Amino acid sequence: MKTKTTHDMISASLEVLVFDCDGVLFDSRKANTRFYSGILEHLGKPPVRPDQEEYIHMHPVRESLQYLLQCPNLFREAWKYLENFNFSSFNQYLHKEPGLEELLQLAKGSMRIAMATNRTVSTRELLVHFDLDMFFDLVVCASDVEKPKPHPEIMERILHSFSVTPEKVLFIGDSPVDEELAWSTGVFFAAYKNPRLKAHLHLNHFEDLKPIIANGK
Repeated sequence: MKTKTTHDMISASLEVLVFDCDGVLFDSRKANTRFYSGILEHLGKPPVRPDQEEYIHMHPVRESLQYLLQCPNLFREAWKYLENFNFSSFNQYLHKEPGLEELLQLAKGSMRIAMATNRTVSTRELLVHFDLDMFFDLVVCASDVEKPKPHPEIMERILHSFSVTPEKVLFIGDSPVDEELAWSTGVFFAAYKNPRLKAHLHLNHFEDLKPIIANGK
């Protein structure tokens, strides 16, 4: 008898695909660095350092600003500055990951598609800007929950919304925050372009995921 592989098990049960946003749907490191460096410049501070980039790539705006500024007064000034901020001006620095739309087209209609991201108010506008909003049945971002990733609240909301159990969900993420979320909630986890993460699958390109989606349809 042929032993079932992890690919086989995921394909057999898969009903929901969940994507992180930054680093998975988009190459966004350049945009994130420019965004936070612009805020720091406004406050008269030096730009984001290379050793700070990993943190701001994974965490929501509030936590990232607290991390960068280390000062309640500066944080309040930065938060006020963002009240009327045009986030869309940074879309020009974002690039869709290769093969993304083809994968979404393959999956759409046969399974539900969701997003679990620590982005905040800019998330839905970003999907519209890149003509991806039509593919997503549900978007849950940091501003929709009390506690952002890696707290399980975002994934629990997705599971509840679709009335599915964790073994029917595949979450694609790229950071330790995503890894922690996946393992704490029991969903299958695919690490995107990050071989350092503990995952059921490791993906270098969305082409790697197509056989699983096709076999599960």
